[in-house]
Amino acid sequence: MRLGAGLFVFLLLLARPALCEEEAKSLDLAYKTRAIGESHAVRGDSPFAAGIPLTPFGADRGRVEEEVRGRAGPVSLLLTGTYATQERAASTGRLVANELYTDFGSGENHFTLGKKILSGDVGYGFRPIDVLQREVRLQVLPPVLVGVPHVAWERFTADEAWSAFWTNPGEGRRSDPKRDGSFALRYYRRAEIADLHGIARASDRFGLEAGGAFSSVPHESVELHGSFLQMRRGERTAPLAETAPTQQLLNPGLALQTQDLDHPRKALGGFTFTRESGWSFIGELWWDGTAPTADQWRQLGAEARRRSALAALPGIPSAAVAGSLAASSTMFGVPSISRRSALAHLGWTDPGGNGWSANLDYLRTLEDGGYNVTAQITWEADRLRLDAGVRRFGGRSDSAYRLLPERSILFAGIALAF
Repeated sequence: MRLGAGLFVFLLLLARPALCEEEAKSLDLAYKTRAIGESHAVRGDSPFAAGIPLTPFGADRGRVEEEVRGRAGPVSLLLTGTYATQERAASTGRLVANELYTDFGSGENHFTLGKKILSGDVGYGFRPIDVLQREVRLQVLPPVLVGVPHVAWERFTADEAWSAFWTNPGEGRRSDPKRDGSFALRYYRRAEIADLHGIARASDRFGLEAGGAFSSVPHESVELHGSFLQMRRGERTAPLAETAPTQQLLNPGLALQTQDLDHPRKALGGFTFTRESGWSFIGELWWDGTAPTADQWRQLGAEARRRSALAALPGIPSAAVAGSLAASSTMFGVPSISRRSALAHLGWTDPGGNGWSANLDYLRTLEDGGYNVTAQITWEADRLRLDAGVRRFGGRSDSAYRLLPERSILFAGIALAF
């Protein structure tokens, strides 16, 4: 057993004797079944075309999720079993404990021990100070988040709350920043018409990350929000240098590079406007200093065309070209695809309470002129929810969304609660 996992189990065992009596007092379980299907249309003129069969791009897929959410005394559980199928890939199944934690304490002091979802911030499309959960926003019918193992102390009063977190106890730097060991402080205060948030996190990878956010309601129809994060260090996924030799271009393990950044920043500003008729509008503008630049997306496209051209040369295996193209296309999986982005979200909820709602999202990447637009309609009753929609990618020929090997996604989902 690894040191981090062993230490975490040891902490749980220390708390167990005090919890057994409370666990027996109550038992509350809820079940949900969810089925999701996605039809992905490939972009035939993509410079990554030769590598698409080796990637998930353009592959139709589906998944069935069985979710159990429950509480026994102070112990909470969120368990998800997922069966997923995808074109050109073997079907998979997995069982994940998204959350498994216990709460205890008295008075103003509250303690948490275990694995719990720790999302937090005020943004809709982007969340700069969400440094604990690191949730990727604006996904199509996303899966349930997986929580973060941690030990926490929280102190509440009528107007404010302090929280201290030790996440991934015993761990150092891992492959995913969310799995890094870290210490964090989080603060919340209610100040008249505004909610104020603060965060500070220390880790080996990024050093100190510190920032704040606010949400204010100056009028019953208008909400204003903003968020800012300053990092000591950061990372950015980037293409190879323009002078990269052919041997390096054809090596899938060297298709991309990680750049170290000094003092990058993230910031967001936005507003929400709502009407009694059920219509609402969210407008947001943000900056992510860790996202690739417009020049780097142009360079990625140029390298893809250069790799594709190598296939016509004698002695160059087509499999090597396809593999290197597939490896370089993983850059599209970065959390933020552009440093400067703007989002317009138009939503409607049936004021008659008949369960219908719809939304239209338009996301523009301001540095390179790309966009994605999503339309979705939902009907929800007490135990049943139906979703259907479409997402389309486009923009200037050298923009990230135009280089993406996919043109559009059709999606639908059904969820039934018990």
